[in-house]
Amino acid sequence: MGKTTPKEVGTGPDPRPRTATHIHVPLPGDHYTAATGSAIMTIIYELSRPHVARGGRSTVMVSQGTRHDYPIGECVEVRGAMRLPSRRETFFDAACGRVGLPRFHADSAYRAACDGVPATGDWVFSWNAPVPLRRLARTRLHIRRCLWMQNKLFRTYSDTELRRYLSYADRVIGCSQFIADRVAERAGSQSSKVHAILNGVDVETFRPPPEPPPFDEPVILFVGRVVPEKGAHLLLEAARAIAGPSRQFRVQIVGSTGFSPTAPLSRYEEDLRRLANPLGRRVEFIPFLDRGAIVEVYRRASIQCVPSNWDEPFGLTTLEGMATGLAVVGSRRGGIPEAGGSAIEYFDPADRSALAEVLAWLIDDHRARVDLGKRGRARAEELSWENQYKKLVATLED
Repeated sequence: MGKTTPKEVGTGPDPRPRTATHIHVPLPGDHYTAATGSAIMTIIYELSRPHVARGGRSTVMVSQGTRHDYPIGECVEVRGAMRLPSRRETFFDAACGRVGLPRFHADSAYRAACDGVPATGDWVFSWNAPVPLRRLARTRLHIRRCLWMQNKLFRTYSDTELRRYLSYADRVIGCSQFIADRVAERAGSQSSKVHAILNGVDVETFRPPPEPPPFDEPVILFVGRVVPEKGAHLLLEAARAIAGPSRQFRVQIVGSTGFSPTAPLSRYEEDLRRLANPLGRRVEFIPFLDRGAIVEVYRRASIQCVPSNWDEPFGLTTLEGMATGLAVVGSRRGGIPEAGGSAIEYFDPADRSALAEVLAWLIDDHRARVDLGKRGRARAEELSWENQYKKLVATLED
C-alpha cells in the first residue's frame, strides 16, 4: 500500500470557538508537570492552552501519587494500580494478541484510567497506547476516540491485531508523517483514519535572547536523554576531530539517562566522560534540567546538535533550539527532517566525518550561524503550538 498524505490544513483565521471537552489518557505513572521531561505531558499541556482559551475543557487522567501542577487542564486522579507491563508481561500480551485474545496486562494497566474517564465528553485521546481504545469503545459509547502516536507502537502487533485496535478509533494521529506512514502502510481499510500533525513549540518561551551569545567561542548544545540512541557520543567524536588551538568552541551535554538529576551515572554516561577527557574544559556535562531552567541554557548557546542515531519520531528539542535562534544541525533520521524542513543542516550519522565538517563550518563562520538561526526561528514560528492546535481542530472536524 502506498503512503497516505494527510489533508493539508491552513493556518489562517482562528477556528471557531470550541466548547468541546478533550480527555487525555497518558501513560500510567506519568507526571503532568514541567518538572519532568515528559514529551507527552508537555504536548498535552501545550495543546490544552489554546483549547481552554477558546472555551474548551481539557481533562487529564493522572495516576494517584503523581505530580500534576501544570496550570491548564483539569486533572482526574485515578486510584488503583497503574503501571506499564513488564517485558515478560508484554511478551505474554503479544502472544495473546496473535491468537485473537486481548492484551490482558496492558488492559489491566489502563483499566482504572479508562473507567475513570468522565461519561460526557467529545474526544478522548489515548497517548502512545492502542489497548485502551478497546475498553473505551465499550464503556464510553458517545465519546469519540483518538489514538495519538509519539512513537512506533505496533512492532509486536500482527496486521490483523493492528487493524482490530484501529477499528476502535475514530482518528489516529502521528507526531510526524514518518510515524503516520509506518502505521498507514499496514492499516488496510483503517488507513483513512491516519493523519499526521507535527509537534509544535512555544515560540514565546523559546525565543532568541535580547543580546546574542559571544561570537568568539560558540557553545554547541546537546539537550535530551543521555542514551546511545540520542547520539551524544557522535557529537563528542566530532568535537575531538575538529578541536585545535585555532578553533575555539565549547560543548554542553545537558541531560541524564532518565529524568532525575541525582541518579547515578549509567555506563554510557561514564563512557561519554572518558570520551570527553581529551577535550578538557571544552566539554561540560549538566544533569537533567526541568523545562523552566532549560530556556536560559538554549539562550546561551550558538549551535544545537541533534545527533540521533535512531529513527527519532520527531524531537521536541529540535524545534526548541530553532525557536531560540540557534543554528541547528540534525541527523537525517525519522521525523527530524519534518521538524527542520530546509531550516537546519543535516548529516548522516553513519558518516562520522559529516558531522565534524558541518560543525567546523558553523564554528568558523559566524554569519552562517546567524543566517541559519534566523531560518530556524521562521520555521519554528510556522510550527507554533497555536498553529498545530488549529490543525488538530480541523482534523477532528474533518
